[in-house]
Amino acid sequence: MSLPHAILGLINYRPATGYDVKNTFKKSIHFFWNATLPQIYRTLKQMETDGWVASTVEHQEGKPSRKVYRITDKGHGEFARWLAEPPEAPQPRSPMLVKVFFGKQMSPEQFSEQVTRWREYHVGMLERLAKEVPPLVESYSKLTGSTEDAVYWKFTLDFGRRHAQMAIDWCDQILKTREPTRKEER
Repeated sequence: MSLPHAILGLINYRPATGYDVKNTFKKSIHFFWNATLPQIYRTLKQMETDGWVASTVEHQEGKPSRKVYRITDKGHGEFARWLAEPPEAPQPRSPMLVKVFFGKQMSPEQFSEQVTRWREYHVGMLERLAKEVPPLVESYSKLTGSTEDAVYWKFTLDFGRRHAQMAIDWCDQILKTREPTRKEER
């Protein structure tokens, strides 16, 4: 996925500062794609050079001025072009799967601890997706007037929930499978 295209998609809903984009990332796309504030600002600068966004400086009373970015016609065209492309093949990179692959090289206790931590992470993620995200989807859809888009945002939420649940189930199966082996080794 391309960071500029994610930013174009967010700015397409409403004009935003780089800081606004980062906050929107935290509340939405962050669960499956993340970017730091410096990356966002660098990307916005390049997107402005490419003519995909334009900015205006808004002066604020008693506060620093802020640079607000708006998507241009060229940016709309680029975003539409990118959306029409076939999806990119996933590029799986999972340090946890590498650790599992070499799991025999760890003590049984260390291996179980690694899997348990991974499980706990996904349990926490599942809880966050259930508690935090639905209210964010509702509030952002009202804020941007994008209530029809919220249906699609919920599709990504559903994927996140299913992925977290799959990881929990996978960890449970590993821990269950490894238990007899651990007893045998003692």
